[in-house]
Amino acid sequence: MMNSTQTIATTRRLLAAAWLTAMALTATAQGPNNTGKYYKPAQDKQGQELKTALFEIIRDPSVVSYDALRQAYTRTDVRPDGALRDFYSIITAYEPGSAMASGNYEGYNYNREHSVCQSWFGKRSPMVSDIVHVIPTDGWVNSRRNDNPFGEVTDQEAQVKTSEGGYSRWGAPRTGLGAPAEVTTVFEPNNEVKGDIARIYMYMATCYENIATTFVEGKGQYVFNAEGTAYQPLQQWVLDMMMRWSKLDPVDSIETARNDSIFLVQSNRNPFVDYPGLEDYVWGDKKETPFSYDYYEGVKQDENYNGEDDDDDEPFVSGSTLAFNNAFFGVDWNGVHPSGAPKQLKAQVANVTILYAMGDGGSNMYCNANEIRLYQKNTLTYRVTGDDRFTKIDFSVSKNDNNKNFYATVGEMDGYSWQGETEEVVFTVDEGKGNVVLKGTTIMLKDIVTGIERVLTPESLMADGYIYNLMGVRVDATQLRPGIYIRNGRKFVVK
Repeated sequence: MMNSTQTIATTRRLLAAAWLTAMALTATAQGPNNTGKYYKPAQDKQGQELKTALFEIIRDPSVVSYDALRQAYTRTDVRPDGALRDFYSIITAYEPGSAMASGNYEGYNYNREHSVCQSWFGKRSPMVSDIVHVIPTDGWVNSRRNDNPFGEVTDQEAQVKTSEGGYSRWGAPRTGLGAPAEVTTVFEPNNEVKGDIARIYMYMATCYENIATTFVEGKGQYVFNAEGTAYQPLQQWVLDMMMRWSKLDPVDSIETARNDSIFLVQSNRNPFVDYPGLEDYVWGDKKETPFSYDYYEGVKQDENYNGEDDDDDEPFVSGSTLAFNNAFFGVDWNGVHPSGAPKQLKAQVANVTILYAMGDGGSNMYCNANEIRLYQKNTLTYRVTGDDRFTKIDFSVSKNDNNKNFYATVGEMDGYSWQGETEEVVFTVDEGKGNVVLKGTTIMLKDIVTGIERVLTPESLMADGYIYNLMGVRVDATQLRPGIYIRNGRKFVVK
C-alpha cells in the first residue's frame, strides 16, 4: 500500500498526463479526470454548503435497470486478466456479463451486491440499481455478509470467519469500534478495497442527501440515522470508520477508471474519487476551507511539484475509459463549431493521442460537456507512440445511433466496437445520415515486441504504481516472487 505522499504523486501524474495537451490549448479552468466544469457549482463552498452543492451536481443518476447491471459491469469492473473484478473474494474468475448461477461455495457464482443493503432503503429506485454502490461480489461470501453492517472484526479468532485466503472477514466487532450493542456481527472487506467502500458510502450519503436518513429499515438503523441531518446521515461510528478507511486505502487508478466508466453508464460521478481527501472538506478538519474545483489542495500538495509533468513517458493504462466532451479536448464549446474556431481538436493521455477533425469538405463539428458528434466528413483519429499498438476500441454512443454505420481505416468494426492491431486508426461515419453521438471510448493496447512490458527486478518497481498478479489482486512490490505481474495495465516479468 502506498503512503499519502506516493498517492498524491501518483494522482498528480495521472492528472497531468490527461490534461497536458488540453491545458496548453485553453486557459479555461478544468477539473480532474476529464471533468471540466462539472464541479464548478461547488466552487468556494465549504462544509455543509459544499456537500449540498455536490448533491445538486450528482443527484438523480440515470441508472440502468437491475438486470442491465450485469452487462454494465463489462464496462466498469473488468480486471486486467479479463475476469470480473470481485470486491469480496480473492479466488474468483467470473466472466463479465455472464448470468448468475446458484451455488453454495466460494467461487461458484457472483452477485450484484448492494454495499448499502437494499433492505435498508426498501429496495427503492434509483438506489436499487445505482452501479456506484451495487458492486460485483462472490455470491457465497456475499451471503455471509447478509445485511450486516461493514465494520472491523475482533482480534479473537474464535469469533471470526473468513473467505479464502482471509481476504474478507466477518464476525464480532472489535472493542472500541463504536458500533451499537445491537450490532453483534460486522463484515470487514479487505484493506485494498476499504477505501473504495468508504468513498461509495460517502457518495451515497451525498447523492441521496435528501432521503439518506430514511435508509434505516432493519439493520440500516445502526448505519444511517433517522434523527440525523441531510448533512450527516451516517451514524457517527460509521462516518468515523469510513473517514479512516479512505485514508488507509487511497484512490488508485482502478477506482478512477471505474468512476470514469460509471459516468458513461449513468451520467454522474463520485466526487470523493475525483478529489482524494474531499471528505475532509465536507466532514473533517477542512470544513472551513473553501473548495476549489480546478485548483484542488488535496491533489496539489506535493512540495516538489512545479506544475509540470516530470514523468510524461508513463504509458497509457490499457483498458482505460475516456469521456468525450469539450473539457477532454480543451475547448469551451457548448454546441456546434464556433465561427473561427480550430477545425481540429487534439487530446493526449500519456502516449495516446486522439484527434477530432472537421475533415476535408466537412461543414460542422459539435462538442459540449457530455459528448461530441461526428458529422459527414468528420474524422476521429487514434495514434499511439512507442511499442504499443491498439487492439480494441469500444465506443459509447447514444441509443438513437444504433442504425448508423461506423467505419475504420484498418481493422474490423462490429457495431461500435473495433478490433485490430495498429498504431493509428481513423474512424468516420456514413455520409448523409446525420451524425453519431459519441460519449466516450475504452482503449485496449498491447506491446508489439513481446506482449510483456520489460524484465524487471523487485528493486526497480519501488516507483509509484500499483502491481497486480494475474488474478487481479494487488501485491507489494517488495514481496514479489518470480513470475508475471501487471503494472499500469501492462505485463512484466520478475526473475
